[in-house]
Order: sequence, then C-alpha cells, then structure tokens
Amino acid sequence: MLEQQAETLLDDIDNITESVKYPVYVPSRGRADVALTTRELKNSGIPFYVVVEPQEYEKYLEHYDISSVLKMDHNNRGITYVRNYCKQHSIENGAKFHWQFDDNITSFKYREPTKNVKCEAFKCIVACESICDSYENIGIAGMSHTMFAFSKSNHVGINQQVYSGVLVNNDLDIWWRDDVIEDTDYSLQVLNTKYYCTLLFNKFLIDKAATMTIKGGNTDTSHAGDNRMKRSLKLQEYWPQANFQITNQYGRTKIKPSNIWKTFVHTPIPKSFNSPLMEFLK
Repeated sequence: MLEQQAETLLDDIDNITESVKYPVYVPSRGRADVALTTRELKNSGIPFYVVVEPQEYEKYLEHYDISSVLKMDHNNRGITYVRNYCKQHSIENGAKFHWQFDDNITSFKYREPTKNVKCEAFKCIVACESICDSYENIGIAGMSHTMFAFSKSNHVGINQQVYSGVLVNNDLDIWWRDDVIEDTDYSLQVLNTKYYCTLLFNKFLIDKAATMTIKGGNTDTSHAGDNRMKRSLKLQEYWPQANFQITNQYGRTKIKPSNIWKTFVHTPIPKSFNSPLMEFLK
C-alpha cells in the first residue's frame, strides 16, 4: 500500500495543487543573507518561520518580513535547543505535525527511473504529508538526499534514519537530546517505542549545499574541532546495542552504518483516507 501510494503520487506529481498543511520551520544561524531553503519555499508560495537567535534577529529582519522570523529566547544553545523550540512552538499553535528543514537546501526534486527532476517545493511536501496522514503511527518522516536516490529501489524506506527535511509528529513526547548526533538519536528514540515508524522518502528528494562549504549553520559549532567526535561517542553511549563504529574519513568524523535499523520490524498502520488528494488517487 505504501509503495503504491508513493508511486501514484509520483506519477501524478504535476497535478498536485493542494497547499502545504503543516507549519514549516527553518532553523538558521549566521546565514541571514544566504537564502537557500527559504528561497525555494518563497518561490513555491509556502509560509515559513526562519528560526533565529536573539543576537541575530535584527540581521535577519533586514532580509525577511517580521512575520517570517521567529526569535528564540536564548543564544548559543545549539541545534537541539533550536529543534525543540520549533516543536514546542508548533505544539502551542495546535499543529499535529510540523516540518523542519535545514537552511542549506538548494532544490526539491522527484526521482524518475534514470534522473532526478527539479520541481516546486510544495509538490514534494504535500505528497509526503498525504502519505503520512494516511497512517496511524508515523513518528517522523523525511526526504532523502539526491546523492542517495540512485541506489534506492524502493519508493519509501521504513524504519530508517531520517534527516535534513523532516516531518515530525507532535503527539510523541520525544525530544532532541544535547551533545549527540541528534537526527540519528531522534530516529532511534521514535523506533524504540516499538510502535511508531520512521519513513524515508526515496522518490521525493532534497538537494543541499555540502556541509561545511558555506558560512554559518553548524560549521562553527557542531562540526568544529572535536565536537563531532564527542557527539558520536555520546551516540554510542545512548545506543550500545547499535555497535556504532566511528571512523575518520578525509579529516571528518564518520559513523559507519549499523544493523540496528533492521531490528525494528513494526510497520505503518493504515487509517481511513481523510486527505482529499489521497481520496482522488485511491
């Protein structure tokens, strides 16, 4: 059912006209004048919050409308504080899900058999929302990176790590933890419920500027010095059963893939179709 839904949406992606349903947050730091993700969202007519520290609030107002800039309460608290702030804000505003996108996304694409095709952001986002809304137990879902799309035969990966462009279920009392590889840790927390699943969309994709190639973001915090190593060691501490192997590749700390993802065997539970788009595509 899941693969069929994704295939149908992929075939009819040009006919998607619905608006994005859930609020969109773009955590950003040191990139007020580097509008990558927000440019794509603006061009697609998608409202969003760019989420910034108080010390950079005025700088971002030079480039964004005040209604689009969400000022946090504190400076220099790290990416986990930012992600939790976004989640709490969306909960307080009554959202069942919310989106978080990294601020270095250069385009949204969908996957055809032999190539990736650029499209308006809202088409990929609405397609992912429609699928998640048709299941009872999606804890977090995300779009795959274009560089990995060629190696994936399935349309949707179940119970895998998700990252960069994620749709988060606000019903779960799960939060990002400090000083750890936060996207891996959050995905594992979701799966460790043994009920909620993760979805990684391999046909609805994002393209990004390479990590550490543009100023700002995590370049001078999470990726600086030995911070990446410390966060990797914390991941090992939280999840010893995963047997994560830490390596150094081209001067950067890397974590080798773990078989822990294969140990989560629970599956998405369908619910009644309540999306007009999914009703049309049934």
